[in-house]
Amino acid sequence: MDLFKKSIVVGVSITPEVGLEVAQIDFASKTVLKYGLRPLEYDINRREIADIDLFKEALQDLFVELQIPKNSEVVLNIPSVVFKVNDYPASLDETQVTNAIEEELLEHFIFKNTEPCVSATVLPNTSLQFNKIAYIAAQKSMLIEIAIIIKELGCKLRAIDSSVNSVLNALIYKERIEVESGKAWVMLIVDSFCCRVLLMNGKNYVDAFEERISIGEVLGDAENYSTVISAVQPILKNLPSQYLCVVSKTNVISAEILASKIQYSAPIIHQEANSYSQEAFLNLAPDIDGELAKVVSLDIIGASIYRDFEQYSTAIFNLYNRSLGDVYLMEQPPEIMLNGRHIVFTNEALIKIFIIILIIILIPVIGALFVLGGMIKSKNDEKATIEKNIEDVNRFLAENQDVSSDLFDEGDEIRIGLEHNKGIYSYYTIVGTEIPKKLWLTYLKLGDKTTIEGQADNLESVYSFFRSIKDYNPDSAIKLQKLGLASKSNFKEIDIEEAGNSGNTDNTSFDTESILTSLNADFYEFRISDAPETGQNQSNAAQNNANQLPETLESIE
Repeated sequence: MDLFKKSIVVGVSITPEVGLEVAQIDFASKTVLKYGLRPLEYDINRREIADIDLFKEALQDLFVELQIPKNSEVVLNIPSVVFKVNDYPASLDETQVTNAIEEELLEHFIFKNTEPCVSATVLPNTSLQFNKIAYIAAQKSMLIEIAIIIKELGCKLRAIDSSVNSVLNALIYKERIEVESGKAWVMLIVDSFCCRVLLMNGKNYVDAFEERISIGEVLGDAENYSTVISAVQPILKNLPSQYLCVVSKTNVISAEILASKIQYSAPIIHQEANSYSQEAFLNLAPDIDGELAKVVSLDIIGASIYRDFEQYSTAIFNLYNRSLGDVYLMEQPPEIMLNGRHIVFTNEALIKIFIIILIIILIPVIGALFVLGGMIKSKNDEKATIEKNIEDVNRFLAENQDVSSDLFDEGDEIRIGLEHNKGIYSYYTIVGTEIPKKLWLTYLKLGDKTTIEGQADNLESVYSFFRSIKDYNPDSAIKLQKLGLASKSNFKEIDIEEAGNSGNTDNTSFDTESILTSLNADFYEFRISDAPETGQNQSNAAQNNANQLPETLESIE
């Protein structure tokens, strides 16, 4: 989504010795991705663009040439009009410090007839009585016109920095200088119209000095170098440090030659930022003309890396601020006061708020959808089951659509059923109505094969029950397969067939009294069945075989 996409930052620099520069730099790889250049006249005496209309035309041409997307963020670098470091009483608040700075600027020749725009930053300081503050200033009217032009071109002005700070940031970015904390060093920047001497402590500004000079190509080299040395030598001798860095931004002075001529108590290094440069400061993308490699200025590099370099810098300046009035305020995100704090709804803040709200809403919604999904799945399963049952019914109806109720006779079906299951119905009748007293059943199986097992306390009841079964169904193959006695100490079984073989045909002539007395029997057990004999009662199949008699009693026929 474009909402979460980091916007493109384009650097724009008004560089007097070069012209109007536009660039886009990949911060991580230190590569210039896009670079364009147009001539632009700059009024050194008035410290402003000579023709604002030509500036607009040149900037528009460069944006088209480099295919700068709409809504890109623009960081503008301008030549330093005023750059100062002063101490102010710690008791002064922000408004009072601003008023004090504006009073100082009234003495500057540029701001005698024009209103200044100021950006200040508080520097690290060990004094309890004073705050060390660095500030830059430029003509408010010029900056307003530039801001309007950038807006008309469809881009957003993010910041306006000045040349001194852009050069320092570029040198730190490329690691051309040593800026360890506590390391004292001095930077000399030579322009076509002035020399600036900056006392530094690591990345922090400690003091700043400016000397206006008059040099040019009409003068000889000796005179130009002599002019610069005369301007800065008295300052440098009072600023001892660990090293001096000389930067030349004018094509009239070579930083290398100037460094060789300056008298200083510490080592001197140099950086060409002009036509004397022999190497590219940064790598260029393949589609950029190689001839431009040495032209890319430190100013445009500082502007292009402004957003990504903020975390490495201790002094952030931005002339695009409230002092520009409506042209600034109309472009700023809304803000509110909460518990005495300003909360600004920037794009980044709005994205975070949007994500938080999205999470708050989505968590219960996802939970509800999860539950609803389970319910829907359950209902779908029920629906599938019902549809399958309907399908089965429809299939059955289709298969039996030719069946007529006329083909079905209830009476015939009942008669057929009774005839087919006559034996079973007979046995159910006997079991229900013909059981003698003192006889009970322990197992009953009716079907193709019938098995009835039971117990009685006398033989007469067993034989009576058996005769009743035979009378109901004389053709049945059912017989009294087993008849046995159960006792507390042993169990003997009467095999009816063996009894028949012994010649006793009267099944009711047993002397039950003598048998029960002799065997100490408690009751009789019997099985009536037409199934093959198993040698063991069905009801006692799970019992131990020790409960059976080891021998059989002969029955008397």
